[in-house]
Formats: sequence, C-alpha cells, structure tokens
Amino acid sequence: MNYDDALVGSIAIVLAIISFAFAIGPWQRPYELRSISAVRERFGKPIARGVWVAIALATFSAGLAIINGIRPSYATPHVTANP
Repeated sequence: MNYDDALVGSIAIVLAIISFAFAIGPWQRPYELRSISAVRERFGKPIARGVWVAIALATFSAGLAIINGIRPSYATPHVTANP
C-alpha cells in the first residue's frame, strides 16, 4: 500500500464522518453554505440533510476506493525504487 493513498483516503473518510455529523447534528452553520442553503430554501431542511448524507456516502466510498488502490486505468502510481 502506498502511504500517500492511505493519507488521502483517511482524510476523505474523516471528511465523510464530519459530513454525516452535519446531517444528523443540531448545528445550523453547515446549512448556511451557499449550495446547501439554496437546497434548504427550495426543498426544505430534510432534503438538505439528505444532501449532506449523500456527500458523506460519496466521500466515504471515494476514501475506501483510494485506500484500496482502485484507480482509473490511465492513472498509474509513481513507483520509486529503494536505493
């Protein structure tokens, strides 16, 4: 496993946990972001919470994919030789 992949994947998973906490928590500040605020004003707070859950799920799955080394076929990791 590449340590860079582990770092980026773990950061993505931490951000997923934070996004999920925004969805289930009592905070109002995350709903003041421009995009989420537009969703909340148009569709209501339950849908805005759903957007936070969707962001959390997408970020979590991306983090797992990064940690497992899944990447597009055109992307090859930089391999360095040990001296």
